[in-house]
Amino acid sequence: MKLANKQLRRSAQSWMSRVERRPPLNVDYNSELRDWLQHVILEAEKNKDFKKKDQFLSLLKDLNAV
Repeated sequence: MKLANKQLRRSAQSWMSRVERRPPLNVDYNSELRDWLQHVILEAEKNKDFKKKDQFLSLLKDLNAV
């Protein structure tokens, strides 16, 4: 049992060291959020929920200002 635990710890440590050596991913969260907001605005317009549409349009304006 101890041997299995040691091997498991070694493989986990090996995996962690590989992950730590990788360069960080460059992710553009603003573009994903902008796409999602545009989708929600279209859905609100389709459902004739103009209050929700106005709220999300305001958020989209704020996001575009950043």
